Amino acid sequence: MGLVRVTSFLSALGCIALLGPLANADVVDNPRFDIEGLVIVWGANDQNNAPVVADFVIDDGAGAADTDLIADDAFTVVTGTLVATRDAVATSDTVRGIPFVIEDTASGTINTDTNSDGFVAADDAFSPFGLLDPSDARVDATQTLTSFYVASNTPFAINAEARLASFGDLVLLSNITWDMAVTLSGDDGVAFGSAAQFPHSAGADGGVATFANLIPLAFGQTVFTGNQATAAQSGSIADQSVRFDISYAIGAGALTGYDLSLGTFDFEIEVTYTVFVP
Repeated sequence: MGLVRVTSFLSALGCIALLGPLANADVVDNPRFDIEGLVIVWGANDQNNAPVVADFVIDDGAGAADTDLIADDAFTVVTGTLVATRDAVATSDTVRGIPFVIEDTASGTINTDTNSDGFVAADDAFSPFGLLDPSDARVDATQTLTSFYVASNTPFAINAEARLASFGDLVLLSNITWDMAVTLSGDDGVAFGSAAQFPHSAGADGGVATFANLIPLAFGQTVFTGNQATAAQSGSIADQSVRFDISYAIGAGALTGYDLSLGTFDFEIEVTYTVFVP
């Protein structure tokens, strides 16, 4: 009997040990994947190289104060090419002027920008034409066309501010017309847009503001407000990019009736476009 009692006691202790409190440790894991609103702007850089991504904007919830992760600014290119606009206007070996037309000739109206690159230079050429009594040169019927490219995973907006780089005569801003539109796809040396959609559901002109001239832009204006991302399906950054096209023309004021008696003139207007997530 004694042996039985000892055996039972030990078994009871074993049960107590098994049923007692257990030591433990918790491991908490909380992985999170958060893709923020992203806008990539590309064109030329300040060294006149293109194509270059020079703006990389992250939505930080602060509107126009969104963070640009690249300190340098992007510059426009000549529409339809990857030629930097600043390089196209004047370089060490060539000077390019704005196009003009010669009206009322025996051959009709002649556009001096014969290669359609947006400038008049030594690489333009046209056939002899007959001069008539009313034949005249005009600059208001031609445009200067510039562009930059945007890819995004979110809707975005664009502000614009215009200022004269050489002097502050606002009258000149009133002489310059402004227009913006979006091109969905193309090949300017790099193919773009095959996986893109317009950044506004209304199409090429959707979300674009209308101004008669550059005067309103002297005080800063929102010139575009989108309502959808440019990326429509899988693809590269270029595939998911659209092209913003801006045209400027001398179309109002004293310079509208330009003729040779006004001589030569040279003025520069700087327009800064700020891309942000509203």
